[in-house]
Amino acid sequence: MPKFLSFPILFLVFLLLSIETKAEIIWGPSLEKSGGEYIFETGNKFPNLSGIKGGSRISFPRSFTMFGIQGIYTKDRWEINGKLKTTGWSQKSGEARDEDFLLGTISTENGTNIATREWSYRDSATVFSGSRNFADGKGKSTIVENRIELFGRYYFQDANPDYWKNGSGFFLSTGARYSYFKYLLYDVNQYIETTPVFYAPIGIGLSFSNNLWEVFFGGGYRYSKDSFYIDLSMMPSIGRIKTRDFHIQRSINFFSDNYGFGWASKIEVGYKFYPTWLSYLRINHRRFFSEGRFTSQGGLTIADLSSNLVPGFKSHINIKDFTIEIGVLNKLEWGNAGSTKKAEDSSEKETIAPNESN
Repeated sequence: MPKFLSFPILFLVFLLLSIETKAEIIWGPSLEKSGGEYIFETGNKFPNLSGIKGGSRISFPRSFTMFGIQGIYTKDRWEINGKLKTTGWSQKSGEARDEDFLLGTISTENGTNIATREWSYRDSATVFSGSRNFADGKGKSTIVENRIELFGRYYFQDANPDYWKNGSGFFLSTGARYSYFKYLLYDVNQYIETTPVFYAPIGIGLSFSNNLWEVFFGGGYRYSKDSFYIDLSMMPSIGRIKTRDFHIQRSINFFSDNYGFGWASKIEVGYKFYPTWLSYLRINHRRFFSEGRFTSQGGLTIADLSSNLVPGFKSHINIKDFTIEIGVLNKLEWGNAGSTKKAEDSSEKETIAPNESN
């Protein structure tokens, strides 16, 4: 586990241990549809081992459906929220692309998306522009993804972690998320700029496995009145992603280890249709921009085998996606039920006592 995950996880565990068993518990299932893009890029404007000034880009769509379940513990102004989400199986995610390109004098490299010193932001998942492809493979893609996350909140003013209570105010939040997802690029039609030009189907192109850890710090605002509520949040993040890119036709693995920054925002609107039930619509946006290095292992050609001896190459892995989520939540009032039972038992004793005295 990365060291930067330790503080928020220990903080949330402490809150869970400090919450009494009579605290309110909320749970519910969810269904969400994702969209967006995942892009891996490498390259530079100086000759590589093959004498080429260029790079590579692998693009995958973030189009799939996830099923989830969440549990929420609340106590006074505190809230702990845990979620499990999964695609359930390997799903088709659209058209993916594997490009190899040349870079010239007019080509540009924009590797910085979040510049903290200049307070600037560039909302793009691509790094290189002004390139020309000498190899291009397009095909279908599938994805399987599993995700676990744990977040904590503290509410101010009249805001309340209980959705069914009126009030409004700001909150602070922190949490961590772990995602594992794997892409498969198949039914690939490959173009290579050779003499003569090569263009033909090659079958399976590559598989791309990812382990992504993210930590979030931020806050938001909740407004709840009568049957409706709205919840807004904005959370900057830091993260680490480790990947395995296996090119099947070349029999070579590329292992990446990247660190980066990003943010997540949420707009949630809910309707309380029963004292302990509600439904909601949630729109999430997520950005993650990372930079690191990758190494190679294996290969069939001299160039691929030679790359095994190099300590590493620069890599950029950027994610720009969104989800539209619908779900329901149910409040289990165990603490109140227990209090009611005690009151009933006490009432029974008071009723029996006079009879026994007679």
